[in-house]
Amino acid sequence: MKFILSLILLLSSLQSNQSRPGLSVWFSANDLSLAGGGKLLFNPNNRNVDLNVISKDKLFSTSFIFYPAGIQAQSASMLLSKNNKSIITSINHVSYGTFKGYDENAVAIGNYTSSDTWLRFGYNRKSKMLPLNYGVSNQFYISKLEDVISTSIYSSFGLVWTINKYNLDIGWTVNDILLFYDRSIDNINSMYLLIGVCKDLAHLPLKLSIDSKLSKSLIPKDYFLSGTFYISENISLNLGTSTRKFTQNTEQNLSQTIFGSSGVGVFFKNKELVIGYGLYFYGTGGFSSGLDMSINF
Repeated sequence: MKFILSLILLLSSLQSNQSRPGLSVWFSANDLSLAGGGKLLFNPNNRNVDLNVISKDKLFSTSFIFYPAGIQAQSASMLLSKNNKSIITSINHVSYGTFKGYDENAVAIGNYTSSDTWLRFGYNRKSKMLPLNYGVSNQFYISKLEDVISTSIYSSFGLVWTINKYNLDIGWTVNDILLFYDRSIDNINSMYLLIGVCKDLAHLPLKLSIDSKLSKSLIPKDYFLSGTFYISENISLNLGTSTRKFTQNTEQNLSQTIFGSSGVGVFFKNKELVIGYGLYFYGTGGFSSGLDMSINF
């Protein structure tokens, strides 16, 4: 508990500044289908901290996400778990496409590309004395725009408390703490907090999650409601929505107002292989899609 209190005290000295857009990219169909919610659920392709220790010894996972305007994101991760401890390494990459370059006289000077890449190392474990899991995720971030490359290091940590009597998990995470940044760029600290609860319902094959994203000053910024329906032993359905539907431009029609900032996905399990497909719908129209694949071996 002294360790946890020290982390909380550390937060009071952290400063928050403007945010890099690349830090908000999702890298899995699971994230899309849950509309960004379900943060207490296991997701090997999530960029931030994982708090659930799985029982399998080895897991490989990969995902492909297709955003509007030709933006694409890919990820690959490897997880090793033993004795209630897990380590995970992953690479997450997003390509923003190819653009035409011009000089100050509007003369074409060729094409250039823009991309962001994360190299991540994470660790989590179950407490021997208390019903909780805790973990940390460190990420080396490389941002590229034409020939300009900047680097920084971020860290995330958190814990989840399990109340077995009520099939309930309560957790919080602190995400994107800036540890190091390239001195040639502005100091961009995008730290935020997230609290959530996750419960297995007694009379429905449903795991329900409620999450809230908080600013450094503990002011709620977004709320997420999501769930996983277990249709059968091998098929599950994800649904999610969030209050971001009210901050996106939803003045076009009623259906986009209702279904905007929402996701849906279906996942199939065949022995040790899991394949999932997810969609996320924007309040302004349009959608993103993604494909996940994980295998235990």
